[in-house]
Amino acid sequence: MDHRRILEEVTRTSIELLMQEPFYSHFFAAINKEVTSPDSDIQTMAVGLRQRGHTLYINPAFWDHFFTDKRHRYGVVKHEVLHIVFKHTLVHEPGADRLLVNIAMDIVVNQYIDRAHLPVESVFMEGFPELQFEKGQTWRYYYEKLVHLRDNMDTLYKDTECARMLCAISEASHGMDRHRQWKEIFERSQLDKELTSLEIDNLIGIARNRTNEKGYGKLPASLRSYLDSILLKSKPLVDWRRVIKIFSESSSKTKVRSTLKRPSKRFGTNPGIKIRKQKKLLIAVDTSGSIGRDELSTFFSEVHHIWRQGAEIQVLECDATVQRVYTYKGVPPEFIMGRGGTDFNPPIEYGNDNFRPDGLIYFTDGVAPAPTVMARFPLLWVISDSGIAGDSEEFRGLPGRKAKLTSS
Repeated sequence: MDHRRILEEVTRTSIELLMQEPFYSHFFAAINKEVTSPDSDIQTMAVGLRQRGHTLYINPAFWDHFFTDKRHRYGVVKHEVLHIVFKHTLVHEPGADRLLVNIAMDIVVNQYIDRAHLPVESVFMEGFPELQFEKGQTWRYYYEKLVHLRDNMDTLYKDTECARMLCAISEASHGMDRHRQWKEIFERSQLDKELTSLEIDNLIGIARNRTNEKGYGKLPASLRSYLDSILLKSKPLVDWRRVIKIFSESSSKTKVRSTLKRPSKRFGTNPGIKIRKQKKLLIAVDTSGSIGRDELSTFFSEVHHIWRQGAEIQVLECDATVQRVYTYKGVPPEFIMGRGGTDFNPPIEYGNDNFRPDGLIYFTDGVAPAPTVMARFPLLWVISDSGIAGDSEEFRGLPGRKAKLTSS
């Protein structure tokens, strides 16, 4: 089985989407695609996560033999895209019936797909006629009605079509097994999921910008309403201040120390234990001359907020090499600008070998080759307002989290 051939066929499916429904194609273009081995744990085609970026995993045997109707490739790709767009992969409800959650989510996305484009076993709202589902609702709406069905199978819904349908669905049937990989996503920390959510907002913005009015106008009204709410919330590209805040909070360590002032109430020992969060951040600033002083001031106003919360911050001025390194002490630094070109590798090397931060925030215009040095800590790129575009290949090629600075 030729992995390259399968990826080429996936690309052709994306081109079909581009011709028919361009928004989905533009969104799909930003998702990683990976063909697994035939004996992989992933026996179907499923969405997982790699470095906070969604990845579509494709089992070659499933791709070649399950999709006897080639139209189903189109439909299932669109199905997976819609799950990401609606952020279903991030939903974790510990007390909920996970099978019913999965059914509800499939009912949501399959409303937006031609039935001829999906395998016959797919779940549709029409399979539950007695529940009188309304179209265009959230997964929670359908979930609550499915719970009511489950709890009244032997009374209100005895011998009904919807009861028979629910009994027929299991974790291994009707496409439910394609949701299995989501566990690695929705069980991550809340901060991690917030960052992933912001990345989805980012991709929605990119896909919308690349889709003309005619193509966007063809989307169903309920889907457009949802997308518009995301676009309105995340204008411009993302709330860069919030990204920095979330990033700094997630890049922290817990420090435990003894204190005579607070004895342990649980164990009755003395000294007590005091726990506090520590942040150790490296701030790299591109001083090659392309970033204005007003933008530097705006950026450092956010750095100052982090510092006031107790973070240890080192500032690293760099262009093609590291020029200066010093501890931030609450006073905006005076930069010497306009030294030359930019190389993203030296600050990462400095962090790996010397400072060993909990995270690196790199403020730059992004005009340089992507780094080749692998960071041993989380990365956040804050791109200046005049820097590379948020929908560019250069922007997507930067490893780690990304945000676009705006003056608003």
